Amino acid sequence: MPLWRIFSHPSTFTIDQKQALGESITSLYTTSHLPGFYVNVIFIPVEAENFYIAGKPVTDYVRIAIEHIAIHRPIEVRASMCAEIDKLLAPHIAARGDLRWEYHINDTPRDLWKIQGMVPPPWKSAEEKVWAEKGVALAWEDGELKGKM
Repeated sequence: MPLWRIFSHPSTFTIDQKQALGESITSLYTTSHLPGFYVNVIFIPVEAENFYIAGKPVTDYVRIAIEHIAIHRPIEVRASMCAEIDKLLAPHIAARGDLRWEYHINDTPRDLWKIQGMVPPPWKSAEEKVWAEKGVALAWEDGELKGKM
């Protein structure tokens, strides 16, 4: 599951801008064959009195914390992954010209992740493809789907 937490001042993004950014983020992962419902994007509004950079309150800053759980990229492709994220963020944040921003990515071990209390099927497996097609976690065991959860 990719989990994106986007911290910003409440006035930074409109509802339509949030929708567009959420769709772009989801698309980044679904093109890598992850089910869309794995992708979580949470916009967290932070008032200036609660968001300080260099000891001063800010309203023009976007801080993004990304958790990668479903798949992890080898060290040798991390730079290209960051380039993909930069490209994704460009029209939504960088091109605006009125925001300062940064992000980081944590890789959480896959064995510490469950959906609906289940260990998800392996990446790109037949079971995961069914999850992606149905848009929902389905019970599975030993390579066999057991029904809807």
